[in-house]
Amino acid sequence: MLDPRIYRAAFVPVLFVLIVVAFSLENRPAPLRSELVPAAFDGARAARMLASLSDQYPSRRPGSPGDQKLALRVAQELRTALPKVVVRTRAVKDARTVDGERDLVTVEATLPGSAPGAPLVLVSARDALSPRAAASLSGTAAMIEIARVIALARPRRSVIFASVSGSTGGQAGIKQLSQQLPRPLDAMIVLGDLAGPVTTDQLVTGWSSSSGAAPLLLSRTVATALRAETGLKAASPLARREIARFAWPVTVGQQGPPVAAGIPTVLLSASGELPAAGDAPVDSTRLQGFGRAALRSLTALDQNRSISAGSPSLDLVVTRKLLPSWAIRLLVAALLLPALLAAADGFARLRRERSPVARWIVWVLAVALPFAAAEIFIRVLGLFGVLNVTAPPAPPGSLPFAAAGIGALVSAAVIFALAFLVLRPLINGALTVSDSSAAPGASLAPSLVISLVAVVVWIFNPYAALLLVLPVNIWLLVGAREERLRRRWAIFWILFSLLPILAVALVYLDQFALSPFALIWFIFLSLAGGTPPLIAAVGWCVACGAGAAALLRAARRDPAPDQAITVRGPVSYAGPGSLGAVDSARRR
Repeated sequence: MLDPRIYRAAFVPVLFVLIVVAFSLENRPAPLRSELVPAAFDGARAARMLASLSDQYPSRRPGSPGDQKLALRVAQELRTALPKVVVRTRAVKDARTVDGERDLVTVEATLPGSAPGAPLVLVSARDALSPRAAASLSGTAAMIEIARVIALARPRRSVIFASVSGSTGGQAGIKQLSQQLPRPLDAMIVLGDLAGPVTTDQLVTGWSSSSGAAPLLLSRTVATALRAETGLKAASPLARREIARFAWPVTVGQQGPPVAAGIPTVLLSASGELPAAGDAPVDSTRLQGFGRAALRSLTALDQNRSISAGSPSLDLVVTRKLLPSWAIRLLVAALLLPALLAAADGFARLRRERSPVARWIVWVLAVALPFAAAEIFIRVLGLFGVLNVTAPPAPPGSLPFAAAGIGALVSAAVIFALAFLVLRPLINGALTVSDSSAAPGASLAPSLVISLVAVVVWIFNPYAALLLVLPVNIWLLVGAREERLRRRWAIFWILFSLLPILAVALVYLDQFALSPFALIWFIFLSLAGGTPPLIAAVGWCVACGAGAAALLRAARRDPAPDQAITVRGPVSYAGPGSLGAVDSARRR
């Protein structure tokens, strides 16, 4: 069924692609720098403002009276810091938050520049789930102080200052702001926790809520300013983290929606993309250092060339070099090509032999049906409000596990089990197929399905397709061999092919500081909230079905050993006349 010559020959283009990829490496863009020292930022004044705001507005859950009163106070402070500038407030109606649908308020002020050019944007969030939560409010205090300094400096470009709510889940405020801001925009800096303890090395975050990330030029500019002002080094993204975040794009940081909307955006925060702890102590010295870093970043962007806007960047940082996204796409296509050609050749052979294949493809889709049924049920729970979920998903811990969560998880598991143990056998009976069948089409069908899924995934997201390179190749080699592997080895290789997906899970365990069960709950809430999109979820359900089908094939009983030969004579048939001449041979 599997022609090894075709499979081996298809690896020849991989060598040429590797050479092309090696020569496509580029130098990372140099960060923009400012010649002005941001000494005008008064850390003591910002600390006093922070203390005043946190004392007067201790309860700031999204959409609450305290949150809305604080919005009016921020608008008043911006009017004082930016004289002759119109400060507007906008309502965000029926926004989805961790407390259900709420009406939020966005405060916005635009300081005109002295020269034409795309404006810069500075954003901070006000809301918090814990009382006081001074660290979460430090970005707002720093933004007010930066507005006072920028107004005196007369920037070249316009600067937009905005205070939003909904950062504790759903990001409704900054999502609407990203949609309503004028285009083009040069860059956006989101101020998170600027005064709390440093809990991560991911101090500058640019992940998107869709595929990609903020331009590396912007990230390096802010990271360089931070190191100059505080001595802290924001970690550069590692290749394995980038692959994982690009393959399964989900973020809980406020920078996610703007990057997805095509605005170059980074989040500057001492706690990374995760929110600061409610009882985290604040430090005025740290607030001054981070505040001056934000101011230095703004002046560097104001004095230098523009950041290229557009779709989020998919370039990969590899050993201090930049690998373009087109090279990744080309490499993934070359790695998928051998299995695709071999699977297509096997399919053509089975068609010539009139061996059924279509029914076995339907059999694989029937194995995927339980995954799809559970996925649809989970999304229905979120759609009809049975579970309070947001999109993008709320940070871990914002929506704690409760009795409703236990019921939802158990219900999803029951639906999966019923579809697998009841509905799937009915479909198998209608197709007259069996999991233990020795038909060649049954062995090839999982490889055909995962190959087609990989091609579709590759079109939309080459990094997600990279996770399928091992399954596409290994499932074909295990399932389409002429001589079947022993059951334990077949199961081992099928499970081994899933290591890239396990690596993605480990990255998110580390990035979001989750336990394995907390990761399962986070994925459950993400699916209920509509992350990833429905078409992507369906594709992964089909991929899971193909993997389960490959495991079912690998778990079949090993064939009985060949019986020993007990009679003398040739082991195989040698053809007519092999034991002597015959009349037909004499006539020729």
